[in-house]
Amino acid sequence: MEESIDRKLLVRFMQGKCNAEESILVKKFLLQPKWQRALDELLDEDFKNFEVDLPDEELSNAWNRRFQEKYIADPVRPLWRRPWLGYAAACIVMFSIGLYFFNTNKTAGEKQVVAAMLQTLNPRGQRSRILLPDSSVVYLGAESRIRYPEKFGLGNREVSLTGEAFFEITKDRAHPFIIHTGEVQTKVLGTSFKVDAFEGKNLSVSVATGKVQVSKKIAGTDSLQSLAVLVPGQVVKWNVKTQTAAVDIVDAEGVRDWKDGTMTFVAASVSDIAENLERWYNVKINFEDRKTANYHVSLIVKGTDPLTHTLDIICNTTHLHYKIKGHTVNITKKGG
Repeated sequence: MEESIDRKLLVRFMQGKCNAEESILVKKFLLQPKWQRALDELLDEDFKNFEVDLPDEELSNAWNRRFQEKYIADPVRPLWRRPWLGYAAACIVMFSIGLYFFNTNKTAGEKQVVAAMLQTLNPRGQRSRILLPDSSVVYLGAESRIRYPEKFGLGNREVSLTGEAFFEITKDRAHPFIIHTGEVQTKVLGTSFKVDAFEGKNLSVSVATGKVQVSKKIAGTDSLQSLAVLVPGQVVKWNVKTQTAAVDIVDAEGVRDWKDGTMTFVAASVSDIAENLERWYNVKINFEDRKTANYHVSLIVKGTDPLTHTLDIICNTTHLHYKIKGHTVNITKKGG
């Protein structure tokens, strides 16, 4: 008989409250393509209500019955994903000379509300912690920029990001939180996740806790195309050139640790690691032989450690040599 999974367990997993045994069970469940497709559809439906609290017994049982009937009772039925539905934008935000405007209709007349826009820009070698008007916290990475209103209005809570940041969003069902990153937007209610959105680079959204919806704006319209609905331990990667999205597994703990200054790399190219080190330590890293930049290593980088500590690990692992002169690091083959 096919295995199913209980909604309460999924919700606890999304909230990061599962024990080790339960986490293994859920992750095993998510790795099965059939159940991943089924879960995607159900999460896509449930996301309209943004339910992240533990459901009551009746709601939980109803969800379990729906899951059983739709994906287990009829083994012949193919599990093709239904076409993604676009979501109309909840409000249109216009940024102009540091101000944004939105309309309310509390009275017969139209009232215009104006709020100042704030911006935090981190140069290379600098990271910062930002407290937003709703008490949400943003850990902004080096060479990154975020724009947000001095005070959130009556509609959605909206910010724009260029670069990378970890978000801890204060829960507010009535006012979804939206991060704009070019043509892609990320929508949540109250959760923690990391966004990588550097200009000209592929974008990724990694979830530590809660549920996150990532969508793409459809050019020339106010509609959105859903790219993914993510739960803890999942990441969606958006390829700018091919305009395609792929969902993968990620270490949720590693995602959380980033805000505390720890970067985790798994089978990453030396060039990708170097790019991150350049931002974090405000240096320029050059490779004498570009082929060496394509070597792959796995390591954990702590931002509090000196740069030389990380370079020692990389070079000892790949049989390379480095030399630092001012803010420039030159990497060569040993003996070169």
